Amino acid sequence: MELWEKIKDNEIVKKISSIYSKYTNTQPVLDTLKSGKSIQKAISIVLRIFAVIFGIALFVSWILSWRFINQFNFFGGLGYLIWQLFFIFAGIFITKILYQRAVEITELPESDYIITPIIALALVTFGEVVFIFLAIMSVPAMLTIWFAGTSLLYFAPGSLGMILSFLDVINPQNIFLAGISVLVMSWVIGFLTLILTRLFTETVLALVSIAKDASAIRLQLTAKKK
Repeated sequence: MELWEKIKDNEIVKKISSIYSKYTNTQPVLDTLKSGKSIQKAISIVLRIFAVIFGIALFVSWILSWRFINQFNFFGGLGYLIWQLFFIFAGIFITKILYQRAVEITELPESDYIITPIIALALVTFGEVVFIFLAIMSVPAMLTIWFAGTSLLYFAPGSLGMILSFLDVINPQNIFLAGISVLVMSWVIGFLTLILTRLFTETVLALVSIAKDASAIRLQLTAKKK
């Protein structure tokens, strides 16, 4: 025991122990992980990077899609040109929305529930992005069908998959009806997506609110018993 006491009281051992305690102090790490703001900032950075990569991927896809324009006749090429011009506008628009919403995550208030509000915001953003993209592209899609007609069945790239699907369902000879159908369905699908994502988000937030109220009531009852 005396030997152990001498070892503990040794200056070198004390310095080593002090350095070890200093650099293995877990409390700051635990406090950082416990903080909602730290988690929000980390998720915000990841989502901002995703938004940038998503925008770059859309831009590359847009550039590669230009090679298909030579496969159409004059009016088909004109319709495809309209599609391409609106597609890059819609791509920039929704990329900016994704990036802005990723920034807004850091502005969420402190709460015991950290991840749930972020998921709710992500769901709302998804619904808004789908609605905005389909709304912007609805008229160009209709015009592309009217100008290009059945040639879309042979020369259209992947970015016109939505138009192709409608041309497969609707009689390809009725180009006017196919164009109108795409216009209407774009708005219907976009609006339904927006409504359903908001409904799911409000349901999640309502459950969180109920959980908060139940927790507050439980604390009050516990305090009264004491």
